[in-house]
Amino acid sequence: MSDALLLKRALQILLANERPGYTIPGAGIYPFQWKWDSGFIALGYSHFDLRKAMREMETLFDAQWANGFVPHIIFHSVAERENYFPGADFYHSSLSENANIDYETTTLTQPPVEGWVIERIFRAGNHLSEVQEFVKRLFPKVM
Repeated sequence: MSDALLLKRALQILLANERPGYTIPGAGIYPFQWKWDSGFIALGYSHFDLRKAMREMETLFDAQWANGFVPHIIFHSVAERENYFPGADFYHSSLSENANIDYETTTLTQPPVEGWVIERIFRAGNHLSEVQEFVKRLFPKVM
């Protein structure tokens, strides 16, 4: 497969998996927003649409807990929850005083890639004020 065809197919997959505000890793088996996947999805988007890349990371950090914890799954879709195990009901994230009350999430996390991804987005668009503002907003969240 040529590089051009591979890039075209990767873009098709990303766009097919796009949801309002985030991108799922794969329909059916991965119907929610995953921390690690969002980082690598944002990295992919940064090559052709910086706004989508920034939005992916901002949506991830929207679910950040009061203590800085970034959960590994954010259960955005109520409709998908019924058929997914272990789902939000399994984790009971709302029992933590630090949990984000606006999002149901897991109580687990994944290795951090967010800082590196934000830096890559900055390198791709540091000449744009929109990207500079994005970095100013998100940088404190990874510290």
